Amino acid sequence: MDIFNKFGDLLFKLFSLIGAGVIGITHIPQKLRGIDTKEVKENISNIRRESGIEEKISGIDLSKMKSQINNQINRDSIKEDLKNSNSSENINNSPVSDSPANEITFPALDKFSSQEKEQTILKLQIISGSFIVVSILYIFNFFSWILLILVGGVIVALSLYLLFKKVKLMYSEDFNAYRDFFLMYLAVGIVLVLVGDNPALSTAFPFQFLPSLSVLLFAVICVAVVFLVFRIRYHRNYTYGQVIEPGKKTAYVRVDYDIRSNVKPDIYIVENNNHSVAENEWVKLQLEGGLLSMNGNKPVSILDKLHPSS
Repeated sequence: MDIFNKFGDLLFKLFSLIGAGVIGITHIPQKLRGIDTKEVKENISNIRRESGIEEKISGIDLSKMKSQINNQINRDSIKEDLKNSNSSENINNSPVSDSPANEITFPALDKFSSQEKEQTILKLQIISGSFIVVSILYIFNFFSWILLILVGGVIVALSLYLLFKKVKLMYSEDFNAYRDFFLMYLAVGIVLVLVGDNPALSTAFPFQFLPSLSVLLFAVICVAVVFLVFRIRYHRNYTYGQVIEPGKKTAYVRVDYDIRSNVKPDIYIVENNNHSVAENEWVKLQLEGGLLSMNGNKPVSILDKLHPSS
């Protein structure tokens, strides 16, 4: 317990130093206004006279430097022309790709079923949430720190296994987003353990009638911050889906769980936007919704067709 209290004190001291630095920055303009500009100009003039820099500059032959620069530019332009002519010949002799230019490469689109992806993400959500619950129960003295290390170690190991053995294969293009999202929630549990017994936490969130609310409120704030930071960094206004039933103006598409675009797995009706799509073809979809939509965003139209790589 003493070790965790020390870590908590260090963490709050770090936040205090950051706050002091921010306050110090606001005082910089006042200090700048107090500088004697006349004295600074006189000091600069004295340094210029003592160093003799003006005499050295006047002794430079500018015409000679200009001629050297022009010669170097001419040589570089000749080399660039030769390089461009060689590259154009290589382009003309290279074979033309059969895939259309407007199609996007998106590997391993259909190697995993939608149900398998959804179950894996659900397991990760439950595991990461349970780590925060275990941390709060430890702060309320429901079990010892030894049991916390054992249970927490198992939870962290399961999370890392699912992330790097499952999610990395299922969402290879967006793995960094999934990794950061779930690791940040594990970090919230660790922070709760470090600062949960610190008196400064009760001072910051005073609930004298029910002190345990301080810890719960701090946990809610941490989770909200993680959600906000993730949305700002990784949010995108499009997702991917598979055409189930094409039509003249609209199409039915199946969309898997997408953490970056905040889309729930389901079958949606979207507009074709003059794209000729076929059944089981993968497409890029425009979304309707906001950055912090709590109910999830909804695909509304097709932006482009995707070309799965082999």
